[in-house]
Amino acid sequence: MKVCRVCNVKIVTKKERYVHLEDWKCEKMEADSWWHLNCFKKAMNRELTQLEKQAGMMLNKAGAIFKNLPEEFKPKEEYVIT
Repeated sequence: MKVCRVCNVKIVTKKERYVHLEDWKCEKMEADSWWHLNCFKKAMNRELTQLEKQAGMMLNKAGAIFKNLPEEFKPKEEYVIT
């Protein structure tokens, strides 16, 4: 029996849309979970926590500081990922 991780309601696999997530470490599955598709979408599109918002603001500030550094402090190498 598959039960949604969010709402704890049984998932009717023959009638409902659902998501199955597996967590693997190398070749060993450590965990798996089942979600109604709508529950999964809501969980992924949630509001950011206060800590996540603060971290985002700090990263933006760090980026601005990095742009204003003198050239001698900026990395000389540039990497291109193709």
